Amino acid sequence: MIGPQVVKTTVRPHDGRLSPAARHSVQALFGLIAAGEDTAVLTACQMNTVEILALLLRTAGAFHEGEARLEEVLGALLGGAAWIAHREGTVFEAPQDPRPPAL
Repeated sequence: MIGPQVVKTTVRPHDGRLSPAARHSVQALFGLIAAGEDTAVLTACQMNTVEILALLLRTAGAFHEGEARLEEVLGALLGGAAWIAHREGTVFEAPQDPRPPAL
């Protein structure tokens, strides 16, 4: 067969099941995004819609084929989250005390 194969994926709304270590990571990554000083965050925030979409889809494709390193996958997820957060103003709702969404 030529072309992409159908890939089964799962997209779920937040269901509250995170380990304490994962919750800590979420808070740390949100802080990184909120600070807006990290090179990767700054780069992602300067991308346009097509560039961020291409980054996410290319990374998903590479991951599906076993060609993406963990750092690439995490970078794309962080970049996408940073782009959304800064575009939507999420991290600036309470600049004196930015907090991640409820975990």
